[in-house]
This record gives sequence, structure tokens and C-alpha cells, in this order.
Amino acid sequence: MRMLLRSFGIMILAALIPLTTSAGARATINPYQSDLESLGTAPGNAKESNPLTAEVHQAKRDSSGVLLSVAWSIENTGDDQVSMLWLRDRSYSYSGQNFAGVTAVSPDGVFRYHPIMDGNGTCLCSGSASNDLVQNLASGAKVTYWSMYSVPEDLESITIEIPNFEPIEDIPIS
Repeated sequence: MRMLLRSFGIMILAALIPLTTSAGARATINPYQSDLESLGTAPGNAKESNPLTAEVHQAKRDSSGVLLSVAWSIENTGDDQVSMLWLRDRSYSYSGQNFAGVTAVSPDGVFRYHPIMDGNGTCLCSGSASNDLVQNLASGAKVTYWSMYSVPEDLESITIEIPNFEPIEDIPIS
């Protein structure tokens, strides 16, 4: 029965994706917005992300309960400008430059959710089609991005994993 419900959810999602992409229903987060609420932060855990902090600002379902939009940011807390080119993910078959490597994980760690891909192979996440991907982040600067997922309706919280950062756990879904 659960598999049948999940299959039904995927069929609904397949019908909604063309509507969301053609109607421009992508997240409306300004990449340089600085007044967002913080639901959790994590430090960088690799050489290239060492002076950076990742932060999740929002995990919100759409009215259908099928799509989950997550707003997240990267802040440079170091003294020097940092290249951000390493954050762009090329390991999945999404088209164009994007942040498809940002994943949502169930609280028990059993299920990983990757950003949704539309019918054109475009990631429903921050990327070249949605807003400016920062190549270099100045000292003290912060840039905000978003990712969209399909998660079960009964999921109440998630962990967000951004490549080269510690996981940001227990993010409530509203």
C-alpha cells in the first residue's frame, strides 16, 4: 500500500513539475537577502570550505504537500575572498550549472532526497537558470540559494547535507 501511495505521489509530482517550471514557481529568495531566519548552521569541513558557514533558513511544503522548498546560504566568515566553483555539482545528470549536490536526508538517515529534475533535465534548485551563481564570495559576504525536493508527507523534519559542510540536522518542515 505504501508503495502504491508513493507511486501515486510521483505521478502527481510528474504532473506538477511542468506547471512549476513554466509558471516560474521556483523559490523567490533573493540571493543577497540577509534578514532570513536561521533554522541551523554548520561549519565547513574541507580545505576549500574551511572559512565558510552553511545555514538553512526555510524548509516549507507547497500547498499540495508534495514539494518541499529549502532556502539555504553560505557565508564567508574568513578574512579572504573564497572561490565557490567547487560547490557546483557535476556528479548527477542534471543539465547546466547547479547545486544538485545539496541533499535532504530523513531524520533516521535511511532515505536521501536529491533535488527534483524537470523534464528538460534542469535541477529545481539554484543554478544558472534561476539566479546568479557566485563564483567568488568576499570576506563577510553571504549568498542564499534554494533547492526543491519531493519528500513523504509525514516527514516532519530533515537533515540538509551541503557538500564539504557538516550536516545541518533537525530542520523542521513547515
